[in-house]
Amino acid sequence: MPLTHQPYIIKDVLVQYMRATCDTLLPIVEVSDIYPSSDDVVSYGVYVRNVSPVSREVNQGGVTSQGQVYTVTDQFEILYVSYQNDPQSIFVLGTINDLAANKTLLDGYYEVTFSKSEVIGNRSEKHTYTFNCKRLDFND
Repeated sequence: MPLTHQPYIIKDVLVQYMRATCDTLLPIVEVSDIYPSSDDVVSYGVYVRNVSPVSREVNQGGVTSQGQVYTVTDQFEILYVSYQNDPQSIFVLGTINDLAANKTLLDGYYEVTFSKSEVIGNRSEKHTYTFNCKRLDFND
């Protein structure tokens, strides 16, 4: 099976990236590779969802050169569950925000965008980042 059809980045690399920052904080912010379902009660920490392709479209460059070139969008989510006025949140959220500009970690993607949603509760905060990474893919 050719590797070109798989995402260029895997969840384990994202978890290691987040742990590099979160393990240095006191208290340590736990990073989990098990993403909770929507009805789970989640505790304080960072959760990373699997990277998966969400779309594959014919690339305009491939059409004009009569090739089989596609634009693939890989998507993953990072969830940060915190409490209000958490002193660690500036470091954790900064690390997540910086991920979109990390050319080494996201090598091979020509466009990386993310959206962020926040849910502020009575004492808790949930920050969900959805990353969309575009890459070129070729038929065998």
